[in-house]
Amino acid sequence: MIRRAFFSICAITALGLAALPSGGLAQQTADMDGVKATSKAFYTALSVFDDGEAMGKVFAQTPYITYVGPRSKTIIVGWDGVKKSIAENNKLFSERNVSLSDAKIHINGNVAWELGHETGGSKMKNGTVGKTDWIATNIYEKQSDGRWLMVSHHVQPKPQ
Repeated sequence: MIRRAFFSICAITALGLAALPSGGLAQQTADMDGVKATSKAFYTALSVFDDGEAMGKVFAQTPYITYVGPRSKTIIVGWDGVKKSIAENNKLFSERNVSLSDAKIHINGNVAWELGHETGGSKMKNGTVGKTDWIATNIYEKQSDGRWLMVSHHVQPKPQ
């Protein structure tokens, strides 16, 4: 009886695996790796103080992307606005080191979202030292060439 149950479970599992799209698991792994790579590139680009060029390699340069950074007073929409905001903020800092921990990523088709805890520190050109302790939501979109790019970044203070 146990043997029959074991073989039944094996048969059901095999049928379930056969029903998966060809290469489905490999594609899921590749997509997860792509999202993680873009996330890593974003947090690396935060330490680059340029005119927004480093972030231009991470963000989709479309009119519908959104950005709410820690200094934002409103939702910034579109690549032109995001790039301008990044360039203006970069002029204020001499150091910035931010990383994401406890990241939770979910992928559904060509869209992925990531939530996590941003921590780190910064030093402004005026000498002010700041601490980063935020909750972040990042949204990514898979492009027609297979690359994952950020379409939204939003941070808020971590609840105390």
